[in-house]
Amino acid sequence: MQGLHYLLYIWLGIAIEATHYRGGTFTWKPVSPQIPNQNPVAISFTQRHAWRRGYYYCNQTTIDSGGTVGAGDICCLGTQCGSLSCFPSTAVPCTDFSVSQDTSAGQGSLILNLSPNIKIALTFTGGDWITLQNGGGRWAVTTQISTYMRADGHYNTAPISAMVPVKLLRQGFSYTWLIPTADTDGDTVKCRWATATATVPTNVVADECAGICNTFPGATLNSSSCMMTYTASTVGFWAVSLMMEDYEFTWQTSPLSSTPLQFIVEVYILNSPCIVGPSYTGARPAGACVGVDINQIVVEQAIFTVGCSGVTLTDVITTSPPGMTRGTITQSTSNPLEYTMSMTWTPPASAWGSNLVCYTPIDSFGQQGNTQCVTYLVAVTAPELIYTSYVDGSMSPIGTVMSTQNVWRVECTKAVNRPSTAAYIRFYQSSTATQVYALDASTDTTHVFYSNFTLIFFTNYAWTPGQSYYILFDNGVVTGTEFCGPQSKPILDPTFWPFNIFNSVAFSNLTGMTTSSTTTIIPNITTPAISTTTANPAITTTGITVPSSTTPYTGIGTSSTVRTTTTTSTSTTSITSTTSTTTTTTMPAVQILLPSDIVKKCEQPVIIGTLLSTTVVGAICLVIYGVFMARIAASM
Repeated sequence: MQGLHYLLYIWLGIAIEATHYRGGTFTWKPVSPQIPNQNPVAISFTQRHAWRRGYYYCNQTTIDSGGTVGAGDICCLGTQCGSLSCFPSTAVPCTDFSVSQDTSAGQGSLILNLSPNIKIALTFTGGDWITLQNGGGRWAVTTQISTYMRADGHYNTAPISAMVPVKLLRQGFSYTWLIPTADTDGDTVKCRWATATATVPTNVVADECAGICNTFPGATLNSSSCMMTYTASTVGFWAVSLMMEDYEFTWQTSPLSSTPLQFIVEVYILNSPCIVGPSYTGARPAGACVGVDINQIVVEQAIFTVGCSGVTLTDVITTSPPGMTRGTITQSTSNPLEYTMSMTWTPPASAWGSNLVCYTPIDSFGQQGNTQCVTYLVAVTAPELIYTSYVDGSMSPIGTVMSTQNVWRVECTKAVNRPSTAAYIRFYQSSTATQVYALDASTDTTHVFYSNFTLIFFTNYAWTPGQSYYILFDNGVVTGTEFCGPQSKPILDPTFWPFNIFNSVAFSNLTGMTTSSTTTIIPNITTPAISTTTANPAITTTGITVPSSTTPYTGIGTSSTVRTTTTTSTSTTSITSTTSTTTTTTMPAVQILLPSDIVKKCEQPVIIGTLLSTTVVGAICLVIYGVFMARIAASM
């Protein structure tokens, strides 16, 4: 039945040769957004179109060789177009194709030199759409470009969006899906239905949708969240035409720009007990924001899961930038429901800003999962947690701590914010490698704090004396302050932040130790001045900076970072007591430091007031503890 469905789909495309368009999108960005008062203003205009593969053929060889798909003219609308009229430029390099859906898609960019302080519309028109249940015929894909400067002194960058060319919906089911968007300026993005009577602010009416304006009846669109809801009832093809608009301020009523997104929805019949379609499950979470450098080689493993046993993953429709290549779909040897596919990309300088990479899996029953996207923010480096192996380093505390320890601090390579999606700080017991405590950094505003370069978190857990623990961090526990917030890499190495819990009970048992007749020398004791500052959950980290010698932790090996500290306010006491069988020498009266005294000193509250670690005290306690243990061993 499914094979017949696809044969019918291809036959419809061949029977009417002109029905070859499958939708598209435009976006644009200034070449130099932060340089004011340009004349002309160089705009990088990007277009993406999908076509029937039988009409514009594309395979991996086409992609590797830079072959193009598509044809047609883009024309300028408005009285401020100047010499810019129409240009034949819709033939773009092929970037993606699908055999199962008979689609080829491509994306390309070109530079437009525009006058400052104008607003124009660019439109691509032609015909025809595939035979639709409602509307159809000719298409119009239109965007509005502005070269006015923003309130922040920069030129605006338009939002971007993406969607699978043909979205499959099974008859009789209700669906809700997200329209993926991203905005490099960090503006608020809203979605609306396209209209045939959009006004460009030069008193020009622009057609944004031609034959598919409001031709998806029964669908609802949430303009703020860009969520679409639809109950699939009538079998056939439908076309969707949307506009994405960005607002610098929430009170603005006129958008800075308008960018289009058009795609097809197909409602089909499937008689199968499996009602759970395939899904994208990682490795990066859906909606992740990844910071990458220009010319950095990016290799990602996308993970997918089918919903039922006996079902296989047959295709993954991708939406990717030029130059990104995909590997083969591979089934897991340990989990037959799981599949992986690699994606490799080296972003060029022209790719700066936001780049969407989207995945839409399809199983052997023809069921299609939701389109999930990851944003790659080119030329923006993600923050990372800084590793240190020293007492007064970039993380605190380390080494041996008291069982009441509840405040933790780690510095990062750049200013950080709270993540918008779930990301956990996880504590594990070393002996069993089991998680004993966790904090969701995205929602726990009571225990997890972000201040400039520093991540601070508070725990409420009774650590077991004598046990060892370590801390791991999910992907995106800290995010950058730019745009969508590039996410930190996960920390999965147990050696990154291990710590031990001081066993005060065992230490206190040394109080009853007896003295032999041999000479005993208690070493010099240096005790830093102990503060009684109480931990304040609302503490700030003003003044803390990351030294230039620090190194981000990569999860491999150790860091060679050197941190120099200065210790002040110390006092030194030397105590010697000698016992002989023939002569008794009585030294001047001195204070004897018993083990119980050491325990009391070590149980002082941890100093958090200035966020400087006091694990020096803990280190001294361990030295003295070792002397006493050596003494016990010698007396046995």
